[in-house]
Amino acid sequence: MLHVAAAPELFDHTLWASATDERREELARLVAAELGPDLFRYEGLRRYGQASAPVAVFVHATVGELSLVPGGGFDMGLSPEEEEAIRAARDRAEAAAEDFDQEFDLLLSEIGQMRPLHRVVVPPFLIAQRVLSVGRALRWLPNLRDPLYGHVPKAPAHLNPEQITAVLLGTGLRLPAEAEVEYAARGGLHRRLLPWGDALPDDAAIEAMLADEDGSTHNAFGLYGYGLYPELCADHWHEHYRGAPDDGAPWPGTGMHVVRGGAGDCYPWQGCGEWNLMLCAMRMTERAAEFGASIRLVHGLGEHEAFFQEVSEETGDTKEAGRKAAKKARASGGAKTAATKKTATTKSGDKGATKKSVKKAATKKAAAGESGDKGATKKSVKKAATKKAAATKSGDKGAAKKSVKSATKKATKKATKSATKKAAATKSIDKGASKKSTKAAANKSADKAATRAAAKKGATKPARLHSAAKKAAKQAEAKRSAGKKFR
Repeated sequence: MLHVAAAPELFDHTLWASATDERREELARLVAAELGPDLFRYEGLRRYGQASAPVAVFVHATVGELSLVPGGGFDMGLSPEEEEAIRAARDRAEAAAEDFDQEFDLLLSEIGQMRPLHRVVVPPFLIAQRVLSVGRALRWLPNLRDPLYGHVPKAPAHLNPEQITAVLLGTGLRLPAEAEVEYAARGGLHRRLLPWGDALPDDAAIEAMLADEDGSTHNAFGLYGYGLYPELCADHWHEHYRGAPDDGAPWPGTGMHVVRGGAGDCYPWQGCGEWNLMLCAMRMTERAAEFGASIRLVHGLGEHEAFFQEVSEETGDTKEAGRKAAKKARASGGAKTAATKKTATTKSGDKGATKKSVKKAATKKAAAGESGDKGATKKSVKKAATKKAAATKSGDKGAAKKSVKSATKKATKKATKSATKKAAATKSIDKGASKKSTKAAANKSADKAATRAAAKKGATKPARLHSAAKKAAKQAEAKRSAGKKFR
C-alpha cells in the first residue's frame, strides 16, 4: 500500500501536474513495483489532448489499458456554475426557436439528486480507459451474448449482476466508487458540465464518440467514451448526497446500485434529455440500465481496498452465486455455468428475451427520469434498442444507425408519394387501366417495403424492428388493400 509520505504527488493532482517527467516516471515505477509484474505492466507516460500533465498508463493482462489517476480533492455534485451553464444553454435554445425545453426541464428537475455539493478527497487509483468489451468479457463468460451487440468483440458489454461478479473475481479488480467515477470523468476540470467543458454534445460529437475510430474522444485522464454507456458503481443508491462519504469510499446501503452514463444506449436522441446522461454529475439507479450495466474496472492504491473488495463483490444479492459462477467458469473453461446460463438463455430464446427487454425498457427508463416525459422516453428507448441491434450486424454503429434511419425515411416517403400518384390515376385515367396500374404499383411498393423490412429483420431481430419500418410496411399493406378495391 502506498503512503502519502513516500509519494505525495500521487495523492495530490496539483503536485503531480507540477512535477517533472523524471519524477512522474519515478512515481509510476514505484506503483509498478507495488502492483507486481503478474497482471500489470507499466507502459509509460502519455499525454491526452491539451492536458497539462501526462498520464501514467498501465496495461492489465486481460482488461487492457488503465490510467493512473492521482488523488486529490474535488467538489462532487452539480455546482451552481454548472446549473447556470444549463440555464444559459436553455435560454439559447429557446431564443433559436428550438424545441428542446423538455431536455433542460428534465435535467433541472433532477438537480436534487446531485446535491448538496460536497468536498471529497479521493486516494489515487488505476481506472480502465474504456468500459469492458464483449471480447474481453468472453474470457470469464464464454457463452456471453450481449443483449444489444450480440458477439461484436469491440462493443461494450452489458452484464447482469451475476456476470459482473464473475468478472470481478476473475480479474481481481473492482467496481469504482461513485466519487472515483466522477473525479476521473472530470479530468481535473473545476465545476464543468462535461469531461471536455461546458459545450453540449451535438450529433457529430456523439457519432465520433460512438465510432471511436481515431481515439480522440478522451478526457485529460485518458478516459474514453465517458457517459455513453451505463457504468455500474460500487455505491448503493441514495436520493441525495446528505451524509455521503467524503474520503472516496463507496456509500453502502441496500437495494439498487448507482449507475453513471447511458446516453449511447438511447442514440439517436429524441429530445428527451438523453445527453444529460453524459454530464459529469448525472447519476441514476441501475434500474435505468435496462439491457444490463457496463463496467469500467478499477484497482485502488489507497487505504479503503479491503472495504472496496467486499462492496465490489456484492452486486445486488448475488455475492455467493458469483463466487460459484467464477469458480465453475475457470474449471470448465467454457461450460454453461451459473454465471453464463442466463446469457445462454438469451442466446437460445433471443426473440422472447428481446421482446421482454424492449417491453420493460420504457418503464425502466421512465423510472430513471422520474419527472421526464414518459411518452418521449418510451420512444427513445424503443429506438435505442433498434439502432443498437442494427449496429450488431456490421460492427460499425455509426454507419448502421445512419443506414437504418435513411432507409426507413425513404420507404415512408416513397410509399406516400406512390399513394398520391395512384389516387390521381384513378380519377383521370380509364377505370379499368387505373385498376391495373394501381394494383401493380401497390404491389411494387409493398414488395419494396417488405424487402426493406426483411433486411432490417435480419439485422435487428424480429422484436426490434424500427418503428418507421413498421410504419412503411403498414402503409404498403394499406395500398395493397386499396388496389383490391378497384378490382
